[in-house]
Amino acid sequence: MPDLCRNNLQSKCKKTIFITGASTGLGKATAKLFQQKGWKVIATMRNPSIEEELSTLENVHLLSLDVTDLEQVKSAVTAAIALGKVDVVFNNAGYGLLGAMEALKMKIS
Repeated sequence: MPDLCRNNLQSKCKKTIFITGASTGLGKATAKLFQQKGWKVIATMRNPSIEEELSTLENVHLLSLDVTDLEQVKSAVTAAIALGKVDVVFNNAGYGLLGAMEALKMKIS
């Protein structure tokens, strides 16, 4: 008898990837690649309501996430966990912060 999870034949056995910064570029390309490979994709971006391509793909879940907003980070993580186990996190979003690491303080608005 074949291992259904190993062969990814049951939807509950699908691997899940959580991607930040999925609205353009590398994040969007990664979301499309993993979706094509049969993964469940949680694609996050600042404005998911304007995303036209990823929103049409099966097993792609769009979540609003601005990585500089701590409350939105918490909300997106809670929503992602509610969708099931997350196997991979691809942190593609970010912002620049210049200075000596020891002198910097984390400030998230």
